[in-house]
Parts: sequence; C-alpha cells; structure tokens
Amino acid sequence: MRHGDLDAVLLLFDQVAAEGLWIGTEPGYDRERYREIFGFAMSVNNGMFVAESDGSLVGILTTYRHEEYGWTLGMMVDERHRGRGVGRALMDALFAWARGKGIARLSLLVFPHNERALALYRSSGFVEKERYPNDVMRRNGEHWDSILMQKELT
Repeated sequence: MRHGDLDAVLLLFDQVAAEGLWIGTEPGYDRERYREIFGFAMSVNNGMFVAESDGSLVGILTTYRHEEYGWTLGMMVDERHRGRGVGRALMDALFAWARGKGIARLSLLVFPHNERALALYRSSGFVEKERYPNDVMRRNGEHWDSILMQKELT
C-alpha cells in the first residue's frame, strides 16, 4: 500500500461500512481520523496490502500490533469482487510478509455471521480461540458477538 492509495482505501472503507454487516464501523464515522490512522500505519511499516483489478482498488488487508492479541489483521474486499480469490491473495501476501518479519502468530476478530470470511480464515489455518458475546454495539441497539481467531506461523 502506498500513500497514493489512501483515497481509494477510504472509498472502499465507505462502501463496506455502508453495507452495515462486515465491519464494526458504521456510516458517519470520522473519515479524516481514519485517513490519519491508515497514514500512520503506513509510516510505521505495518503490513498493508492492496488488491487491484483493472487499475481500481478492490481489496485491502492491514495489520497492526494489538496490545493483547499481537499482530492483528483487518480485511475488506469490494462486494463485486468477493468470491474471486481477492481475499486469498491478500492473505498469501500477508503470510509471506509476516514470515519474513519473523512474526510467530497472527490474530483477527470476525463476526459470526460473516460466513464467507470465516471459511477463508479457517481454510487459511486460523482457529477459533475465543468468543466475545455482545462485543460490538450497533447504532440500532443490536449487540454483535465477535470471534477471536489466530494462526501460528512457526
């Protein structure tokens, strides 16, 4: 990922947030704050990968160091490109990067209703470690569970 990708990353983030199903962030979020977060993540050399199709950004996978979980990833794929191997390609790039950095374990959080992502993560070697009931509160008052998954790289 390059700084020139930030606008396209934020556009994808807008689209996935608007779906209201796959990420905790909902429309109306502070877009400039997220621009700063992504920009900072690039400046400290976190693993950040983009997938493109016909010159357009169609997926992103980012990593950051979480205090409790260690290296943690987040991924978004444009809905028109889901099921076409974009997520798998991003995961493969992440695994190569992480092994090159000597990272022993990767973590992620996913919602239980995100069955396509769960299938990808399981087939990539992630295993469920813990469930957090009512972990994320939505604006409509719903509470969603989260699943912590981890993959050992060594």
